[in-house]
Amino acid sequence: MKLSEILLLSGGAGFLILWIAEYQRTTFTESYWLLMLCLGCLLAFQYVKNKRLEREKAISPTIKQMVEDRKKKKK
Repeated sequence: MKLSEILLLSGGAGFLILWIAEYQRTTFTESYWLLMLCLGCLLAFQYVKNKRLEREKAISPTIKQMVEDRKKKKK
C-alpha cells in the first residue's frame, strides 16, 4: 500500500471514531458531516487503490522484467 492509501484509510477510520463520539453527544443531523467525511475518505481510498492496480496491470510482465533488468545493470 502506498502512503496516500494509508492516509485515506486512516482518515476514514478516524472520522468514523469521531462521528461515533459526536453522535453520542449530539443528534444525528449535527454529526452527519463527520459521517460524510468518513465516507468520502473511504471512497477516495477505493478510487486511488483501483487506479494504482490498473496502472500495475497495464504493464506487461515482460516489460516489467526488462525494467528490473535495466535497474540491475545500472547498479
